[in-house]
Amino acid sequence: MATIVQIGKQLQRDFEKWEIKKDIRGSSNEENTRDFLIEPFLESLGYIQRSNYFHEFPLEDSEGRNRKIDMVIALNGKTPLILIECKRATKNLTTANFNQLANYFDNHKDSKIGLLTNGIIYKFYAVSWNNDKKLNDNPFFTFDLENFTRADLDYLANFHKNIFEPKKILELANEEYFANDFDEALVKTLHDPENDLLKIIYQNMGGGQTSDKTRNRLRIHLNSISIQSALENIQVLEGEKTGIVTTLEERDAFTIIKTLLVGSNTLLPHAERILFKDLKGQFKIMIDGMQSKEICNLKLTDSSKTITIEGVDYALSEVSAVSLKKYKTKLIKSAHRYI
Repeated sequence: MATIVQIGKQLQRDFEKWEIKKDIRGSSNEENTRDFLIEPFLESLGYIQRSNYFHEFPLEDSEGRNRKIDMVIALNGKTPLILIECKRATKNLTTANFNQLANYFDNHKDSKIGLLTNGIIYKFYAVSWNNDKKLNDNPFFTFDLENFTRADLDYLANFHKNIFEPKKILELANEEYFANDFDEALVKTLHDPENDLLKIIYQNMGGGQTSDKTRNRLRIHLNSISIQSALENIQVLEGEKTGIVTTLEERDAFTIIKTLLVGSNTLLPHAERILFKDLKGQFKIMIDGMQSKEICNLKLTDSSKTITIEGVDYALSEVSAVSLKKYKTKLIKSAHRYI
């Protein structure tokens, strides 16, 4: 069975050969958009018309009436797993369009995923982690045919017919929604703290009862600077707990290597995707933080220093711009494999 990386590479080849701009120009109405853009997109994902996807599929609403949805993907030819609402390529996707899709889902909860598209932008929706009755009104994944990264292709590969697993997709969506809600809640909690949080902080300081004056003092101190300082201390504590501490030398190496990589015009737009992961005895620099997309691996000790690029080890005399610049071409070539 093909892997996600293999399918991602095949999708990249398919989309690079596709004269997308030409087909966009020919998609002035919904029918042309479906024929020139949406159907080829689905076929790239392994779906075949009348075997895996269907037009104007009848769905029974709560009052027993049949309502037709633009398209569905039904792997067994019977039960739609993905409901698709299509708009013409010249139309921006709106909240009203999503509401139309959500309404179809309300009447067919056997389906797992909603897809809203104008043939160029593909927005994937699922139920929320805290509400399995309604589609979340935020897409858990958005794919843009005119502007995508290699990471987007690898994520899209999860929807390929050969490896499509609804349970896995819903787990990915659940994690995405949970993480987004957590981030928003954390910002809200820290930016405008409730009295209960201030009370806990004050008690950990050794204080007793909190007064209005004390709470106001605490709010002044609870700011972006104090939070950043706390974050650095938390990273130290996490290192002590796991036995993994990112050293200054490793951070310097990452900064130098990332600077070398983004010196390439083709890699500069992907700068934010270049990340590191600190493991015991290894310091990996990767695309999208994925070990399957390793650019290089550094092993830095007091007695020896090596950098591994595409499976080849190179000895380093020191961690410096001069010593690492020797491998700039090899590092860029390695990174290009995943862009």
